[in-house]
Amino acid sequence: MSSKTTPSPRPNILFYAPILEYPPAGGPQISVINAIKVLNAISELHIVTTVPKWQFSGEAGEFLKARCKALVHAPSALLTSRHNLIDRALRKARREGGALVAPFDVSFLERYADQHAIDIFWIDRVLEHAFPVFSLLRKRRPDAVIVGDTEAVHSRFTLREAPHVTDRAKRRRIEEKGARIEAQERKLVQKADAVTAVSEVDVEYFQSLPGDPSRVHLFSNVVDVDDYLAPVPATPDVVENAFLLLGSYGRQGSPMDMAARWMGEDVMPLVWKKRPDAHLHIIGRNADLTQSDQRSDRISVTGKVPSMLPYLQHCAATLVPLRYESGTRFKIVESGAAAVPSISTVLGAEGLEVEDGKSILIADEAQDFADAMVRVLEDPELAKSLGQNLHALIVERYSIATQTRQGQAIIDKIWPEGHKPPPAQTNTNETGL
Repeated sequence: MSSKTTPSPRPNILFYAPILEYPPAGGPQISVINAIKVLNAISELHIVTTVPKWQFSGEAGEFLKARCKALVHAPSALLTSRHNLIDRALRKARREGGALVAPFDVSFLERYADQHAIDIFWIDRVLEHAFPVFSLLRKRRPDAVIVGDTEAVHSRFTLREAPHVTDRAKRRRIEEKGARIEAQERKLVQKADAVTAVSEVDVEYFQSLPGDPSRVHLFSNVVDVDDYLAPVPATPDVVENAFLLLGSYGRQGSPMDMAARWMGEDVMPLVWKKRPDAHLHIIGRNADLTQSDQRSDRISVTGKVPSMLPYLQHCAATLVPLRYESGTRFKIVESGAAAVPSISTVLGAEGLEVEDGKSILIADEAQDFADAMVRVLEDPELAKSLGQNLHALIVERYSIATQTRQGQAIIDKIWPEGHKPPPAQTNTNETGL
């Protein structure tokens, strides 16, 4: 990648962002924004996103442009629409036809990299949204420094749904998809100069795959604690003794939709036997589409909100009753940032260094989960202690400062002295490895 530009004392990083939203509406969006904050602090950051320009007017555009040298849009950003139904169809087409779209984005990335002396390609959501782009970029630029940024062990996220599916054909499709993703994960570890993982659990998995384990790096899911400390007044729909179930919804078999059903049908009736004043608030993207039938005087259902802080700061506890997932749960990290207690299943707390009874309450069965919720309501000192201990943990291990140190360690390893490009591959097609 030649250029007449004077070399920078910090690397020029091209951050390829398949998802990007401000203000962020959920965990994935929060993680992207915080990664941008971190990379902007330790590099000369150029953002190339597949999100269209019209979504970044006003506050969103100002925020992002203040945190990078450039914000530009990949060719695939044209495959979007302001009409919700059309946009959903186009996004589905982009996912399913990723190998067909990738050459256009990769050609754009190559031209941009040559023009701006890019040192490192940082491919975000590489397994979830961008593997065809990663594959083709590596094929075309075998000597480029490429980071594959993962949100979770995507194969685990996919395959953990299978035991909950009764339809054999659907279960088989899930298993086949999981096997394809496992193959991509193996290729990622072999071909990337660095693979990021959000937790030690994920690090262990990626390091177990064939390849150089030293290329796998911890790049934790974190929060900017300062965003959660200023008191925010409650909105009119916030009620006393409310438990908060935050997430993204959209289909009945999704992790959050399944969790919401379990809470409403199995757990809350047990809570109400002891605390009839307890309230469940289900909030998040598409919750109003898939969970509206659960609305009652004791269950509120709200779709996407401008900010979850009015609900978070005034709830009794956050709930993470996940039956399948992978990665680390922003609901718990955000809860700690706001010093609010959290109740989770074992799987929901996977990858976080929380301790049952000290910084969180853990329960897998409906009765145990209900009992934990009642304990929080009836023991204010316990609730306060859980919130404070979780807050201390988040400040120490899951803050922007932590991720900044981790990001700098990755850069120190791969740029420039640590870079040893993998060998070029042969006998591959144009759109994949």
